[in-house]
Amino acid sequence: MKTLLTGASGLLGGNLVRHLWFQGERDLRVLLRKSSRALALMDLDVEVVYGDLRDSASLDRAMEGVSLVYHCAALVSQWKPNYKKCYETNVQGTINVMTSAIKAGVKRVVYVSTVDTLGLSSLSNPADENWQEHESMARYGSPYTDTKYEAEKQAKQFLAKGLDLVIVKPTYMIGEWDIKPTSGQMIVQICKGRAPGYPGGGNNFVDVLDVCEGMRLAMEKGKRGEDYILANESGNMTYQEFFTLVAKIAGVKPPVFKIPYSFAVLSGYIFDVLGRVFRFEPDINSVTARMGYADHYFTAKKAIAELGIPQTPIENAIKRAIAWFTRYGYL
Repeated sequence: MKTLLTGASGLLGGNLVRHLWFQGERDLRVLLRKSSRALALMDLDVEVVYGDLRDSASLDRAMEGVSLVYHCAALVSQWKPNYKKCYETNVQGTINVMTSAIKAGVKRVVYVSTVDTLGLSSLSNPADENWQEHESMARYGSPYTDTKYEAEKQAKQFLAKGLDLVIVKPTYMIGEWDIKPTSGQMIVQICKGRAPGYPGGGNNFVDVLDVCEGMRLAMEKGKRGEDYILANESGNMTYQEFFTLVAKIAGVKPPVFKIPYSFAVLSGYIFDVLGRVFRFEPDINSVTARMGYADHYFTAKKAIAELGIPQTPIENAIKRAIAWFTRYGYL
């Protein structure tokens, strides 16, 4: 059966296409924009169809003869001026993917949402798939989170139209082939000694290859219409713990102090102004600064029980990420 993947130039999509390839799946097709840098595909013999999530005709072409779809593509941005772009890609793009899948008679779609649609929780009570605290995330005004929340609602409407849909929600993924980089930017900054302090929040950190295997298992035996958090049960860590672990593995000095919340937020608003004036998207802005003090803790109990998602120690992913960033000149 032919399988289509969107988002193969990103951290998750790039790792997923490689994971499927080395698992023996050879009839793979990827949808790419012509401007994309898909380094993860350079040594793989996969079919490439050029198109865009916002272009329904290109999606219809990409879906021809396809039985299975992994929809990984999304615009990840916490920069408020990018809300319209995020909506076009994440919401309308997802509607377009699901519409084309229905027309093409696709047998199953695994859609990548995000745990941020569930909301915030605590170390003592990590969120599961039934968590309904999205308002706790909505107050940050993240274009990515807000549009992914709407996109997930839109995707679920296609269940009533007959689509066999499974939704997966990864946590903070760590691993190689992070070209931009996205989540790996934190690792790069720590390794370069550019992160003297740490924010006061925390997250669930998961090996991207565990997420890839979780997605493959979701395609194989996930229940139609169900959500699965793809996380690591040992991955709930404060940023202080994670920063210290990365520094230890990299052999560099760990961050030594907690950045005061007021200083972080003030810096975020200053960069908001600078970004708007000089027309660039700053890594630190009022959204990212405040979110750094939020608690993003989750449990993968359902995915472990129903899918059998692996639980690889996060140290393995950090080591591979550092090696990859070193090999490709980021470090």
